[in-house]
Amino acid sequence: MDTPLVTAVARVPIVVRFRDARGRPVSLSGRTLSRASTDLQDLLRLAYRAVRGDVPTETVTVSFLEEDAGRLQLEYLVVDRTPPSRWRRGRDRRRAEGSRAALMQATIVVTAAVEAVGALAAATSARWVDSDSPDFADVVLDGARAVRVPGTVRAWTEDGTTLDLLRGTMSMFADDDVEQLVIGKDPETPGHYQEAVVARSPALLRFLAGGPLASLVSSDPEPA
Repeated sequence: MDTPLVTAVARVPIVVRFRDARGRPVSLSGRTLSRASTDLQDLLRLAYRAVRGDVPTETVTVSFLEEDAGRLQLEYLVVDRTPPSRWRRGRDRRRAEGSRAALMQATIVVTAAVEAVGALAAATSARWVDSDSPDFADVVLDGARAVRVPGTVRAWTEDGTTLDLLRGTMSMFADDDVEQLVIGKDPETPGHYQEAVVARSPALLRFLAGGPLASLVSSDPEPA
């Protein structure tokens, strides 16, 4: 039997750095890398399916390379096992464009979810409020600062399965004494590079140990 042709149709590179309390790089243990990469991949697949729908010939994967101590080069990939055809070039091109757009959106959702967990853990109180867009959700931190996230992120914080995946993705804070996680976005696009920083906190450690996101005092919209 012929092996189906596997073609990478979309990729998003991410750079992740880990620091201890003194700002020194921390190399993750094999146990942490295994769990974090598996749960991160599951989160990415959930986010991709939510955007793209059921695409049975496409698979979302995460590869990673530890370039230096405390620095990982991640690559989010969509691979397609549908053999290309000169009769379907237009359709294949549109399909690839849709895959790339969906992977980028899924990347945004996953990064925003990790950032949101860090922000919720650091806040004394947090409350979801109505957003003016059905695609986004707003959370008010400490009664003052409003943060907007993709609507999927709110749904994830209210679902036990995805909360467990987020715990696994962020397990380096508990297992390897990481103080700071720095996520670099768009590392290959000059002028567009951004960093998201998530910091260790006692509340975050309690969450990673299985506790709730204690700062979420209510999920109800503000009263009129």
